Amino acid sequence: MVEEKAYLTVEEAAAYLNKKRATVYNYVKDLGIKTHKFKRDRRAYLALADVKRIKEVMEHPWMAGPDGGANAA
Repeated sequence: MVEEKAYLTVEEAAAYLNKKRATVYNYVKDLGIKTHKFKRDRRAYLALADVKRIKEVMEHPWMAGPDGGANAA
């Protein structure tokens, strides 16, 4: 179901990642990910690609570096 959406709410992203909202917001801040807002909707949304990036960084923390892990040994 998640794969069909281009954007997820922070709550949906947290459920997908099996983490709390606060943890998702911390990753958003740490990775410099931009949240999106849509007209007449107060919720913050994350692009599915960004949520997958967070998941990748959670699984491989060395990917969070400024160069995306390009120089990792």
